[in-house]
Amino acid sequence: MPDTEYICLDTEFVNNITIIELSVYSIAGREIYHRLFRPSRKLRWTAPPDKLKITPEMVAGEPTFRERLEEIQPMFDSARYIIGYAVDNDIKMLAREGVKGLDSKEVLEVRNLYWLVRGRRNGVDLYGVPNLIAISQELGLTFDEGEAHFASADTRATLGCFHSLMHELCCSAGVVYDRSNPDAAISLFRELFDEAKKEYDRQQAHGFLSLFQTEKGYKYKLSKFRPDRETVLCVEVADRSQAEYDVMKLIGRREIPGFRGYFKLRQSDIEKLRAYTNAYDDTESETMRKLMKFKGRLSF
Repeated sequence: MPDTEYICLDTEFVNNITIIELSVYSIAGREIYHRLFRPSRKLRWTAPPDKLKITPEMVAGEPTFRERLEEIQPMFDSARYIIGYAVDNDIKMLAREGVKGLDSKEVLEVRNLYWLVRGRRNGVDLYGVPNLIAISQELGLTFDEGEAHFASADTRATLGCFHSLMHELCCSAGVVYDRSNPDAAISLFRELFDEAKKEYDRQQAHGFLSLFQTEKGYKYKLSKFRPDRETVLCVEVADRSQAEYDVMKLIGRREIPGFRGYFKLRQSDIEKLRAYTNAYDDTESETMRKLMKFKGRLSF
């Protein structure tokens, strides 16, 4: 099996507009592509030096990304898996620059792998995973901070973290990790991460519906934790997004004109809120979370 079926990559880009560096490694640790690119149009580079080490002078004589697209595209055509750290950003930029077929690739996010193997047992939030330097240092890998934000160094560190974490995951499951053909390890990761993510989502959805009385009127709040101030009522809910939707259906029409978020409630409304409960459903909860992002546009 060619080692290029699994590629690990990193891009550096300027102003979230254009790629100025690309590094691609095979699963075996070979750098199979590296190049700097100049932007296709003149830009004022706004990234601070600690976030973008490449300067306009360094790329002035280089081709643009699209001028080298014909030599870049075949790497992605032959790859089955793309590995990276915050790799969604890289994929978005690659697609913007004209790379085709990215939607069909299996994407392996090293941040998720770290959270599954180490982060969650240490209280790290799924969306608060440390940066690449910190993870590399925790795993005992050599990563010169002076090389950070150069694509080759970042890709090499990402691949090192991937192998180290996959090995740790397989050891915990009592299976052997094959660095050259990690299909079995990837399947194990997928299965365990999906289970852990569902439990994470369930825990994140849980919370409390509270009702407060103010000079303007009643005001409700949905929170992760029980409020530490006096309430008219406080009920535990399994799904806060579902609760917000249901509460707005129940009392939305009681909102006081000119006082957004404040309500004139009857005692019967309060009793309905006091008796409110719901259940968590992972599919419905995801739909409701997305819907409630646009609650200001909804009519209740």
